[in-house]
Amino acid sequence: MNPEEIRLLPKYQVVRSLMNQTLDPADVMRAFDIHTHLADLEPDAAAFVYRSRKNRYHIVVNQWLAQETQEAVFFHELYHIIEDMPQRSYVLGLDMQREEFETRADGFFREVMAVYAVE
Repeated sequence: MNPEEIRLLPKYQVVRSLMNQTLDPADVMRAFDIHTHLADLEPDAAAFVYRSRKNRYHIVVNQWLAQETQEAVFFHELYHIIEDMPQRSYVLGLDMQREEFETRADGFFREVMAVYAVE
């Protein structure tokens, strides 16, 4: 599937395809211009996402987290790209766990796992 075809898929179908491995994650990330990075973040920072001046998304994940936790925070940040960033020019904040959009992003990974988990 080429990047344009991937971009035309409904957003949650893309996530499902990532979960069940019918799409190559690298192809999906390339199609949406999302770049992932592992970084040496402070222990209380799990991950963050930002959009560059070139309109590229960057998901930065704390390299010291367990693999399972890295996956969970990746989907949390992916939710922000899918749902929040198109409506907000930017969000900058620390200790925002109680904000409604953070609560929704936290639930996204659990929802994806419950619905699309592959055995």
